[in-house]
Amino acid sequence: MAGLSRLVLANFRNISSADIALCCSVNLFYGVNGSGKTSVLEAVHMLATGRSFRSRQHQPVIQADAEQLAVFGRLKDGLTIGVEKRRSGPGGRIRINREAAESSSQLAALLPLQLINSDSFSALEGGPGVRRRLLDWTVFHVEQSYLHALKDYQIALRQRNALLRRGKIGSDQLDIWDGRMVIAAVTLDRLREEVFERLGTVTRELLLDLPVSPLQQVSIRYRRGWKQGVDLGEALQASRDADMAVGHTRVGPHRADMVFTVDSQPAQSILSRGQQKMLVCALRTAMARVVSNSRKPPVFLIDDLPAELDDAHQVIFARWVSDCAGQVLVTGIERESTCRPWLSLAAPWNKPSVFHVEHGRISAELDPAPNNEWSE
Repeated sequence: MAGLSRLVLANFRNISSADIALCCSVNLFYGVNGSGKTSVLEAVHMLATGRSFRSRQHQPVIQADAEQLAVFGRLKDGLTIGVEKRRSGPGGRIRINREAAESSSQLAALLPLQLINSDSFSALEGGPGVRRRLLDWTVFHVEQSYLHALKDYQIALRQRNALLRRGKIGSDQLDIWDGRMVIAAVTLDRLREEVFERLGTVTRELLLDLPVSPLQQVSIRYRRGWKQGVDLGEALQASRDADMAVGHTRVGPHRADMVFTVDSQPAQSILSRGQQKMLVCALRTAMARVVSNSRKPPVFLIDDLPAELDDAHQVIFARWVSDCAGQVLVTGIERESTCRPWLSLAAPWNKPSVFHVEHGRISAELDPAPNNEWSE
């Protein structure tokens, strides 16, 4: 089962040092804004992906008077992983059981994550790339062959685009990379479509768990990135002149999307803001359920849930998460309101480990007593 039993931080934003023993269910970090609680989630994210979810560059994450940061984690199965980032230089070191790792994808496979924060709720309003990354995350953790096919496709796509930008080129040169794109695209499209079918089914089941609203009318469709019923090779040929004019490839799996509609209208134009948030919560939970049925249950990182959902929907989401998560790390400003939705669940989810965060210092507290008022 995925999850961390220990998390160690050094020079990570305002946290000079911390050594945290995590429980196997819910770990709750509370404190005022700027105390460092979200930095704990950010550190776990870096440990699992090699990067921050708050900054494209790692330098701002390193404490102001330090030259490097370090994050270390011990997984529930005893495996250790670590990430180091230096202020000078773009890279860093990734270690698995103290041995150098080849890529951050190895970390992702060991510690699958679902991050829920304010940015997560832009999935409907964002561009296709936002939703495509959600689908790709799910396929990556379900199908072992997906990463290889994706890398092959991306190499061929970059080469084709480089040729298109050069202008006057022979068709035989493009034919080579068209062929390689098509081979990789067949696998990508097949795996995406198979996983999407499961993802869509689970998402719709979760939406039926909510009070009656337009959410039960949501339709989810997979758009593969080129015209249905047309071979990608034919689509690339037909688009070649236009591609040369703009200098990039306009059709293919890199244009794929998940389309959400209500009565044939974009879902975001029909649903209220609160309903959109619950749709995203359902989608993220469905992603975790699909993955947990095939591989390790993901770790959920949930940032300030009381600021995003009302009390009733927090309880529903907490219940969804408890059914498919390997572990939860959640933050909030107030201890009581952040604990409340988890206390309504069955053991062990109703006994979170609680940590107070203040000025970068993290202190463990006694577990809160169950509150029967919020029990189901």
